[in-house]
Amino acid sequence: MLVPDDPLSHWIVLLDIEDFSLRPETTQATLHQSMHQVVAFALRRAGLDLDQCPWQDRGDGMLLLIPIGTSPTRLLRELVRGLEDALVAHRGQYNHDHRMRLRVGLNQGLVIQQGQLWTGNAINDLARLVDAGPVKQVLARAGRAHLVVVVSEDIHRKVVLGGYPGIDPAAYLPADFVTKHGEPRRGWVTVPGYPAPPGLPADSGEPPRDSRPGGSPGTGGHAGAAGGGTGPGSTVPPPASYISGVTNSQIAVGDGAVAVNGPYVQGDYVNGNKTEYHYGHPVPPHRTTPADGS
Repeated sequence: MLVPDDPLSHWIVLLDIEDFSLRPETTQATLHQSMHQVVAFALRRAGLDLDQCPWQDRGDGMLLLIPIGTSPTRLLRELVRGLEDALVAHRGQYNHDHRMRLRVGLNQGLVIQQGQLWTGNAINDLARLVDAGPVKQVLARAGRAHLVVVVSEDIHRKVVLGGYPGIDPAAYLPADFVTKHGEPRRGWVTVPGYPAPPGLPADSGEPPRDSRPGGSPGTGGHAGAAGGGTGPGSTVPPPASYISGVTNSQIAVGDGAVAVNGPYVQGDYVNGNKTEYHYGHPVPPHRTTPADGS
């Protein structure tokens, strides 16, 4: 029986190329090569070298272990800026079919290294953050962005909220989701070039709650329209509203909803689905404003 080596503490960076598997193989090859060049440039910008940082090639991304003595503020400032600059340069060299946008995650924790086999909860948790539905949706909505960055709660609490120069806590918003095992998770998301990540609500101050059997009830947050983690995950529904028995009053549900008044109104509104209010004839369904894709 092999005894695992003692774990070592690292800053962990995970990068993933948006829509990589949807591209033709020739395009994938170009993006794969360019990704290594982008990462090498960004590390040099942060005062690091690719030879100093153990890394794994994941085909559509890279996993890097940064020496623990590295300043995390340097990673959130210089590494992110280096990635942004390199992606802008890449965009200027290739057509739209070869456009490369990245989801980038940062965590800190223990890693067991056995040759090229790396294990540890810090890696697993970071992979779930980078693959989370809300994080993918933010990048899809941020049409002019080149990357989206997600950090763990621990990094957010210790580094982002630390008041360090060049790091704006207001640019980070929480992204809540539920893993395929029903575990609530929260990451903190920022998009370079945006004052706040599009598509995420402001922080309610409430952490996601455990929705598994035996856990405390809760929705797991408001940001996740799709699950994250290593599998499809679970949808995080918004709170439902029910309206019944309104007499001689007027009611309107949601922004821009149709107001109905009269002697009797009854209906429901669940998960953004069509709702009819019975008042002799159906009322047109609530319409939502299209998401800002800018």
